[in-house]
Amino acid sequence: MLKKLTAFFTATVMACATPLACNAEVIKHEVNVPPNILVLGDSIAAGYGLEGYSENRYSCASYANLLHDQYDAELKDAGGCKLVNSAVVGDTSQQLLDRINSGEFDADLADSDAVIISIGGNDILGLFIDFLMNDLGITSKSTLSDLMDKTKDIIGIAMDMKDMSDDMDKALKNFTSTLDDIINAVEAKSKGEIIVQTLYDPLDNFTAAVVFQSMSKDKISKLNDIIKEHSTDENENERYIVADVFSEFSGHGKELTNINDFDIHPNKKGHALIASCIDKALRTKTYTYEEVVPDSSENDEKGKNVILMTTTATGGLIVIIAATILIRHKKKG
Repeated sequence: MLKKLTAFFTATVMACATPLACNAEVIKHEVNVPPNILVLGDSIAAGYGLEGYSENRYSCASYANLLHDQYDAELKDAGGCKLVNSAVVGDTSQQLLDRINSGEFDADLADSDAVIISIGGNDILGLFIDFLMNDLGITSKSTLSDLMDKTKDIIGIAMDMKDMSDDMDKALKNFTSTLDDIINAVEAKSKGEIIVQTLYDPLDNFTAAVVFQSMSKDKISKLNDIIKEHSTDENENERYIVADVFSEFSGHGKELTNINDFDIHPNKKGHALIASCIDKALRTKTYTYEEVVPDSSENDEKGKNVILMTTTATGGLIVIIAATILIRHKKKG
């Protein structure tokens, strides 16, 4: 009998002493920069042409990596900044749309506080690069003299450029609708802020290609007008933030790109300027992160209750065991 009572009250004490589940409070903090960034688009966003660039995109001084390093330091108390760069070298706007619709980016889109998009360059500048390489035979090993020699045939160049101009106009028309589809698809999959950057003109002060400068300015300006005009809906509600890279680069294409090597991509200085431009756009909004904080006041009260219950149960157990022992002694007597 004594053993049974002892076991019963020992179980009671243990049950009383078991810590109660504590409630936790979730606190939302506002910050000036996004804790989770997703970068989508083309080779400009990937960092192509930079020293240290590789397929993983994270080993060069691209504007995406520069922003990450800056924000990671700013958000050290919030757990830092997470960057996912899913830009693909060579992608056109249609290819980006296809990737988004395929579900390839769904998890990252759902997790993002900001989605940075660089797209449209391959839609039109890709045609220009094809023209240089396939029609004029210009390669990365060519010199400025080679380019000037190739463009001496003004009549032949003019005819080829007319065809290229028509192709660019068709591409711009398609870009108008494709951009809308891209934004709609991103909005459906992400609650993050969307930033679309305008396209710089790599030829704006490249005198060796003066024959192409007028066309380049015209087509790139039209592309950027589309980006700006579609940043709001029919009711003037903002759909995305425009980071006007074009204006920042204006008049300095040769200094901020690798165009001297017949490469239209931004150099290290150009990427630093793009990072600054996008940073300004991102800071026009606020972002949040969540912190889980245990409710200390409630835990203290529960702790007191546990101690009281344990003490009471233990005291009761001692009294009952003592009484049982006395009763058994009396019986024996």
